[in-house]
Amino acid sequence: MAPFKALVLACVLFLVANWELVGELTVGNDWQLFPNEVISEVFRITTTIENLDDWNKWKFRSAAYLSFYYADGSTSPAYYIKVNDTAILREFTIPEPLLTAGYQIRTPAIIRASRYLPITPNSNFAQWNLKLEAWY
Repeated sequence: MAPFKALVLACVLFLVANWELVGELTVGNDWQLFPNEVISEVFRITTTIENLDDWNKWKFRSAAYLSFYYADGSTSPAYYIKVNDTAILREFTIPEPLLTAGYQIRTPAIIRASRYLPITPNSNFAQWNLKLEAWY
């Protein structure tokens, strides 16, 4: 019964939720901060490949790591994000000790995830974007 409830919730969030854009970045070899801070724990992640020939034939494919930076100086674990054809919903909870201490605001950041790092320059990877939206 629990998986069914989760599926229904995901469908409702995907269709009728109030999504706010956190930002859209081109994934690269260095950590990049999104331009907006967030409080939400539910996110919609959309990935877009910039050049399909590069992705399918000429260049290295990659994924990304998404992490959150908190005002107290701590960071979340790095969450692995694959390139998908459709938007995905993910929940990234704020740890209870941080909630209790009042550290709900966090800044998301991404970096490329690939076995070819760190010796492969950005230009050898197929370029793709990660759009992050928060549900409020």
